[in-house]
Amino acid sequence: MGSTDVIVYGVPGLRIKPQYIQAALELLIDGVNRLRAKKLVTVDMDEDPITNFLSFEMKNAQRAGKSDIIFWDIRVDTQSDFTDPQLIGEIDFKFRWSEYPDPNVYDRYLAVEAKRLFGKGDSLSGKYVEKGLMDFVVGKYGRGHNYGIMLGYVLVGPLATAVARVNHAMNKRKVLTEEHSAFTPDCSLSPHPNTHHSIHLQQGTGTFITLVHVFLDFS
Repeated sequence: MGSTDVIVYGVPGLRIKPQYIQAALELLIDGVNRLRAKKLVTVDMDEDPITNFLSFEMKNAQRAGKSDIIFWDIRVDTQSDFTDPQLIGEIDFKFRWSEYPDPNVYDRYLAVEAKRLFGKGDSLSGKYVEKGLMDFVVGKYGRGHNYGIMLGYVLVGPLATAVARVNHAMNKRKVLTEEHSAFTPDCSLSPHPNTHHSIHLQQGTGTFITLVHVFLDFS
């Protein structure tokens, strides 16, 4: 999947090559490792400041020699539907790559959406699905794309419990999320042990989008 790029002009559509997804995941994981070492993330922190910290550490990782074939912006306003200028979504991380440097080709990107999770108390797993994953399913982010990334910022452990609650929340919403392949551990694109994949039919495009779920332990 995603071995070649095929652009459907007039309708946003993109087959994202695996090396770009792998490069993005490598930078995200390296940035997380650097951020965890600094112990800056607190239990009451919202997604945006965590994303700010993470992006800063990813830049440090890239300066230290990590992949330079991609670049990114954070919390980017992006038109969700090329036919409606009022449909704007704010993507947490918007990765692009040097193979397509044209800044006017707005739909050539890899979208990453981040949500907080907890292994105790209210897990926020329902919000992870309904306010995160669903943005890909309805085509708000990654419209017509074959891949997207979901980040779970786990602020209270155990991480395994937070992941299990996401799995439960997704199982309850299989129809809503247009699930084609279930949430399953999958390290084919990243060696990070807390990585899962799920596949969904994207509404309005007929595209099957693979979501790479990466759970990051800040507990």
